Amino acid sequence: MSLYEDPLDEAIGRDSVKVKPWRQRMIHFQRIAGGFMMFKGLIGWAIICGLPLGTPFVAMRMHAQAWTIFFAVIDVVAGVALWLGSAWGATLWLIVVATQISADIVFAELAGLLVLLTIVEVLFGAAFVLVRFKVYEEDNQ
Repeated sequence: MSLYEDPLDEAIGRDSVKVKPWRQRMIHFQRIAGGFMMFKGLIGWAIICGLPLGTPFVAMRMHAQAWTIFFAVIDVVAGVALWLGSAWGATLWLIVVATQISADIVFAELAGLLVLLTIVEVLFGAAFVLVRFKVYEEDNQ
């Protein structure tokens, strides 16, 4: 018996990990969704910094400013968590999607471009559920 015949003695690293096809698709999907969320967060920061993307930040009511700051921060955090593939990233992201939908309903007159981004975000959420289900099926075969 050779020293390297024991599976515990095999090399550890990226080349030794076998990733199934749907899991690989899930990784790519999370990177795309994470990139989108980081982009969306940067749009929030652009609004805060005064770029003309709708209602100026200083002209917004106090609660609208608070929501803008909240989403500028939380979108970037959720995006980075999705990009890195953390376990809590997808949960945070789905919570952010639900919160964004409610904010767009409450602040419909201020939403503007964010309504379009929210629709894209909801489509990403639906695709995430589908891909996650496929990964679950693949793991349980």
